[in-house]
Amino acid sequence: HLLDHFFYVAEERMVQDHNVHSRMIRNKYLKDLYVQWRGLLAGYDEGLVRGDTVLATAVWRNVLKADENVDFVGLGQIVSYMRGVLQGLDGMSDEAIASGEVVFGDPATERSRVLMRSSMMASLNQSIEGEFEHLSPAPS
Repeated sequence: HLLDHFFYVAEERMVQDHNVHSRMIRNKYLKDLYVQWRGLLAGYDEGLVRGDTVLATAVWRNVLKADENVDFVGLGQIVSYMRGVLQGLDGMSDEAIASGEVVFGDPATERSRVLMRSSMMASLNQSIEGEFEHLSPAPS
């Protein structure tokens, strides 16, 4: 299992790279790492359920290290790509996935989709403009 191997390698690197030979200390670090991993997954799960804004926040926090100078178009491409990949995986059989028939595309292809103006945003802008028409100064 992939997750098991991740933790085996993490423990091995604690010994080799950081000279952490105490099993008790390694177990503490591994438990902390597991809690962080669970939090990461919870953030992505919440984003998948609650929408792209929440998913983008999880990606920004976990992948982009909460960089304040984030490229919002790039972040949108990542979220759009994730949604597309999940939709593609959902349409595949377990056997196809297990046999490695999964093909991942290039996230850069999502750029045009991210930059496309949505009909929801257009209607929202129109309704906002309509709400504030009465505040415009009268022509002289």
